Amino acid sequence: MANIQTQIEQFDSNIRLKRFDENKMLREKRDAILNRLREKFAAQRREGEDIPSFDPLNQGSYQMGTGIQPADGDYDIDVGLRFNCSKTEYPNPVALKIKVADALEGHTEIGTDIRRSCVTVYYKLDGEQAYHVDLAVYTYDDPESPDRKLFLAKGKRNAAENDRSWEESDPIGLGKWVENRFSMDDEQQQFLRVIRALKRWKTEKFKTDGNNAPSGIGLTVAAGMWFSPRLTRDDFAKKTTFNDLEAMQAFVMLLINRFQQVGSKEDGSQLYRLSVNVPVAPRKDIFTRMTDGQMTTFRERLMQLRDRLAEVAKESDPVVACKLMRKEFGEEFPVPDKDDTGQPRGRAISSGGVSA
Repeated sequence: MANIQTQIEQFDSNIRLKRFDENKMLREKRDAILNRLREKFAAQRREGEDIPSFDPLNQGSYQMGTGIQPADGDYDIDVGLRFNCSKTEYPNPVALKIKVADALEGHTEIGTDIRRSCVTVYYKLDGEQAYHVDLAVYTYDDPESPDRKLFLAKGKRNAAENDRSWEESDPIGLGKWVENRFSMDDEQQQFLRVIRALKRWKTEKFKTDGNNAPSGIGLTVAAGMWFSPRLTRDDFAKKTTFNDLEAMQAFVMLLINRFQQVGSKEDGSQLYRLSVNVPVAPRKDIFTRMTDGQMTTFRERLMQLRDRLAEVAKESDPVVACKLMRKEFGEEFPVPDKDDTGQPRGRAISSGGVSA
């Protein structure tokens, strides 16, 4: 087996996006929106409108350390708005989302969109959409209680009563669950590297049907439940040797085995599903909105990844092994120069390769 751990770690460095506190661009875009909201709401209050104050909350992949550079350049920034009021003050949760969207009207050229779980603000750069900010709107059951719980506003603009609701949510608890999944820092870092790699794999393998792709948070929570580190520690030399390839292989195989048959297509082929429940409120299956067909496609592409990783593990030439990895993870996966490997070339790789 060729040792490509250096290239895997370089790949992670190539795709990794730093957290909010470390990334100037993320902070600036977040702060511009928050300042706009504060100014607009303050002006509305002076005119007599009753609008509760809010506290911002960094959430999502960038806060948890699983964020990656977007392959298409469209950054997706997640920010929570915790309004200091009771959800009973807004029996229609969409009403509060509309206040947020209206306050941001004209803030960008493209504007805003009230989606089911957030208010999205779109930005252009050089004439093209460059990034968007998803604002999750929260209230409390009882804002004065020390045991208060957060509730997320669900529903689109003009949604019927049965299509909108306040759903209990714990974004802080979820972030802590991911960030502290392993007590040993080296195990945690390998865990995060594998998640980021699989998120890039998802981007590559669902390029033409991205709406059918599994969510990044689904992959993250699944890893949190079932990922097992692969590393060895030499306490005498004070050195840790990682094997991210083996760790990824084991996790992908475990994921595939977690799928269960749920039916058959008209042609007789089987349909499969994978259930991954959020470990905190609302404790629902993250993949519930994916159809059986989409889940089956997800499984099939995981099986292709499994086979590719097995091929990589058998390859003795690091150059060939890294070229194989590129077929799954894209051009950002580095390929070493032959002179740097110190190994014979081995077999040639055909342009066709293994189908993926």
